[in-house]
Amino acid sequence: MGALALPWVLLVIHLFFFEGENRLGDILNWVTAEGRQAAAGVLLFAITYTLDSAVSRIAQDCFNDDDLYLEIGGRLLRDGVTEDRILTKVYCESNKGNLLPAERENAVLADKVNTFQNFPDMKALCQQTLNVTVGRTINWQDNELNKTARDLFGRQEKAQMEKGGDFTVRLRQLHDQFMVLRGAAFNGVIGFSLCVFGFGAGLRRHKLGWLRLALVPVPVLYFAVALLATVHHYRKGVPANPPYMEFTLLLLAMVGAWLVWKHPLSKPGDRAQETVCGKETETQCFWQNAHWARLGVISALLTMAVFLGSWSTEVLYAQQVVYSYDSQGTTASQK
Repeated sequence: MGALALPWVLLVIHLFFFEGENRLGDILNWVTAEGRQAAAGVLLFAITYTLDSAVSRIAQDCFNDDDLYLEIGGRLLRDGVTEDRILTKVYCESNKGNLLPAERENAVLADKVNTFQNFPDMKALCQQTLNVTVGRTINWQDNELNKTARDLFGRQEKAQMEKGGDFTVRLRQLHDQFMVLRGAAFNGVIGFSLCVFGFGAGLRRHKLGWLRLALVPVPVLYFAVALLATVHHYRKGVPANPPYMEFTLLLLAMVGAWLVWKHPLSKPGDRAQETVCGKETETQCFWQNAHWARLGVISALLTMAVFLGSWSTEVLYAQQVVYSYDSQGTTASQK
């Protein structure tokens, strides 16, 4: 995940330091000439490990945050595909209950399963758990069901990991795949946003007003979403979890505002001025910035593919944990 974050780090260098990535070749030559490969390798590993640690935790919060919703006419417009809701859907489809170990072997898990199965309006909640729009009351019940499912899954996952052996290795491989795909999807979102902002900065340089006006509100949209999520995050006081998603959205909003609204039009000391594109040169000016549009489209497609892959891998991992625990519980009960 740290290595996958390097492309958008290079985009940041390119957008904010005026082609600063061109100096990377000089740095590499300096490292090679001076024989500092070992020190450079340690530094690169430290950077990628730090990025990996940050990206993994921010990505987990961004893809599993229930603070992002909007109330419209008594109904809530929300992010329907969070990790907890996907996990709840797996439990709803697994038909649990008859494959439990004896209570004397694991009374706590048996009690958690009983709580999940006897949740009020279970059938209706299972049918709408991944819906984007729900009623306000249903959303509260849905969140409670998600917490119950997450607690239950965490205990079953821990019980499976403690068994060891080849099966535990396979579970860890699926878990690692899911984490990498989730981090890659987050990196894709950052890369796509920077491409959009870079496109807007290029249009500003050439004064393509008719198209640039379409991108001017984009930073405001990021800021509005960040503000909405922040208000919901602190609506009941200071929570234990830090506002990773809110901070990320706010930072992207500021980056976008700088690039689209206030980005310098030339390097310091240059006399280059804005280029005004007339109707006869609009197409030419557009294609001068089209590389940002192409990068944005590629980033969007790859991000969507990776996100769908992480969704599928999470479902597979949850099924492996749940079904395997059930089957082992059945064997223990029969004995």
